[in-house]
Amino acid sequence: MLDGVTSTAVANKTERLLRLATGFVGVVLAVLAGYLALFRLGGDVRTLSYDIPFTLRSDIPFTAGHRSASFDDVRIVYIDELDGSFVNRSAQSKLLDLLNEAGARAVVYDLIFDRPSDDPAIDREFAAAMLRFRGVDENLTPVPGKIQRPVLLACGRKLLNQTGDNTQKFDVIGEQLIPPNDELLAAADDFGLVALSHDKKFTVRELSTGTPDEPSLTWKAAVALGAPLTEPIRQRPRWVNYAGPPNSIPSYNASDLVRGGVPSFLRDKVVVVGAKPGMVGAAAGIDLFSTPFHRLDVGGNLALMSGVEVQATLLANLLRNNWLVSSSEGSDLWLIKIAGLLAGALFAWLRPARGFLTAALLIVALIAAGTLCVHFHRFWFPWSVLAFLQIPVALVWGTASHFYIERFFRAKLTEEQRQLREAFAKYLSPQMLDRLTAEGFRMKVGGEKVEAAILFTDIEDFTNMSERVGDPEKIVSTLNEYFERTTSHVFDDDGVVIKFIGDAIFAAWGAPLPEPQSAPKAARAAWKLSQSSKDIINGERLNTRIGLHFGEVVAGNIGSMRRVDYTMIGDAVNLAARLESLNKMLGTSILMSDEVQRRLGDEFVTRKVGHFRVKGRREITIIHELLGPAVHGTPEWIGIYHQALAALAEDQPHQACELFMKTSASKGEKDGPSSFFMKRLDAGEAIPGGIVEMTEK
Repeated sequence: MLDGVTSTAVANKTERLLRLATGFVGVVLAVLAGYLALFRLGGDVRTLSYDIPFTLRSDIPFTAGHRSASFDDVRIVYIDELDGSFVNRSAQSKLLDLLNEAGARAVVYDLIFDRPSDDPAIDREFAAAMLRFRGVDENLTPVPGKIQRPVLLACGRKLLNQTGDNTQKFDVIGEQLIPPNDELLAAADDFGLVALSHDKKFTVRELSTGTPDEPSLTWKAAVALGAPLTEPIRQRPRWVNYAGPPNSIPSYNASDLVRGGVPSFLRDKVVVVGAKPGMVGAAAGIDLFSTPFHRLDVGGNLALMSGVEVQATLLANLLRNNWLVSSSEGSDLWLIKIAGLLAGALFAWLRPARGFLTAALLIVALIAAGTLCVHFHRFWFPWSVLAFLQIPVALVWGTASHFYIERFFRAKLTEEQRQLREAFAKYLSPQMLDRLTAEGFRMKVGGEKVEAAILFTDIEDFTNMSERVGDPEKIVSTLNEYFERTTSHVFDDDGVVIKFIGDAIFAAWGAPLPEPQSAPKAARAAWKLSQSSKDIINGERLNTRIGLHFGEVVAGNIGSMRRVDYTMIGDAVNLAARLESLNKMLGTSILMSDEVQRRLGDEFVTRKVGHFRVKGRREITIIHELLGPAVHGTPEWIGIYHQALAALAEDQPHQACELFMKTSASKGEKDGPSSFFMKRLDAGEAIPGGIVEMTEK
């Protein structure tokens, strides 16, 4: 009885600890999901917090009839006639005179008149119409009895790269403004940038106010119209406050206005003039843009918004000071931390049915809170990260952990699973061991053919180091610390440590479980292993030499019925070991076969070392050196080295020697493979066709 009670108490305590552990993991997962959504995944989940409230504006009771932004001051006039491939400029003077007669408050052109008109008289008349609208004479002196009203023109910009050629993709080193032509610029009040800030889907959310050096057209127009805006606050983050979907701002065609007489309905309105959508370019990002209202338009029934209407929206926001602001990055980070903590702990504690109900209520509450903040406080925060990512992640994890604890906690592992874990515990990382246990593996003597990436390592000058140290205990301690550091990289990249052979490591990827990315993972582990092994351990610097190969091996439990070891055998294993040994002769650290190099893609910088016939193999082996991650491109000296190999293959030893020497000079240090070839050539050894015959292991 006592044993039963004790066993139950232990089981209950273990279960409580397991629940605490799953709750902690749930918190970590929820916080991590929020962090990734905010800072690493491009912001698609985060921007739902901005987009959804606009979509719900007229669909839910508490926002019905409410308009966050006012467009009463702004109207749009679309130029709907072309003169060849350009907007018809000859009608601009007449249009501007009509707007002047109608009593428009201001005219803002979302058109870049950078080229002079073919007929100079057209530009002169347009400039004269601007002066008449502004109420000034040719000397910009106010005309008595006339009202002074602003006319502003658009300015473009182009990015300059290192070559000055805007058609190629190079690093941007500056930008050049594209102002209106001189005659029109002299007649206008000012000009401003019209570039919009949008994401990859051409959705405009940020209210761009120009660059640090040049304000936007809408900012200058708002300032000219008396908006309380000052330069020191211009670069503060602002977000567009849309009043409705596309075509919410009243618009008119210029041709209709010109033919219809004085448009008195434009009195005291700020008129934004631009090209009718589709006249200049009908593609998204040219004169058509997406808005928050398009985010949930799955069927694509909603037309895109013209760039002119977007500019008019920005101008209306600046005139009324009713743009949106967002929470700061620091507060967002605290929000996801607190939300992750609460969600992870809550759903780890709640049972699944209550968890789903609670999650639904919380999501609805967050949507309501986010929508209220946008429409009544002109403020948005990333509530969608909580609602659509952190809460679901915590819910799924909490539900899964509940099912696991309730169904499987008290059940013991099967005898086969127990044997499997015991057999592979020394080979695998805990994560790989869990995967192997879940997917299963037959524990029997014998093997099977698999394709795997093989890694062999060896410590440089280990024998000399052992003789120098002398103390066996210190040598063992140094080796243990070395293996602790290096094998962790194998485990981190899902590798299997097959065995330790003296100071060497034999590791593999692709068995006992298949691994589609075996070669890249082996290369990553090899690079990290080579870097960490350069650390000083117990006063000794242990440099590691590594060989990598990918090929077919026999993997399995090989041995007798009394003693079995999981291992791999085959030509691929032998070649990986030969490649590791070649490092000593070639003065390299990581050598790999062509079979590995072809599977790496562009992740690493490598160089072809040469063609070798290693001892014990008839086939010629193409050997490459792994030089590191492809961060700064391919060094110039690698190309020179490859030229040397080509000369060697064409049986031109003198030219090859010159290029090998040039390789070391370009590299700035002695190059091991170049020295290897020059030594052989200087000794008069023949290297027919550039193929090196290796007589030593």
